[in-house]
Amino acid sequence: MQSMDISTDLGFEVFKSAADHAFNAISITQADSDGGAGKIIYVNPAFTEMTGYSPDEVIGRSPGVLQGPNTERAVLDKLAEQMRRGELFHGETVNYRKDGSEFILEWIVTPVKNNDVTTHYVAVQHDVTGPL
Repeated sequence: MQSMDISTDLGFEVFKSAADHAFNAISITQADSDGGAGKIIYVNPAFTEMTGYSPDEVIGRSPGVLQGPNTERAVLDKLAEQMRRGELFHGETVNYRKDGSEFILEWIVTPVKNNDVTTHYVAVQHDVTGPL
């Protein structure tokens, strides 16, 4: 499988421009060797606003940085299984901002494939926390 430097691809520049201005938080992770989420390679400004983490603080880290004691294990297990199968995931759970405060996250994770091999995941996320 040939590797492509997506940072020089015009399609990536179009995507990045759209994602940088999107209302919802967007993150992209590389797939690890068993099909799960590896390290974060991109977050948009809405992600930073929602979580309090700057790109420099999360790029290169696992998305697990947002999880904590009230993050639902069953939801994460479902996410992991659907990722291993290369399927789209839709779910909701508790996540944590940089300051430690909880929020309810609804998100869709879509696998990106090259020749039927998942190479990345795009997560579109939204804080659905209601009034406290």
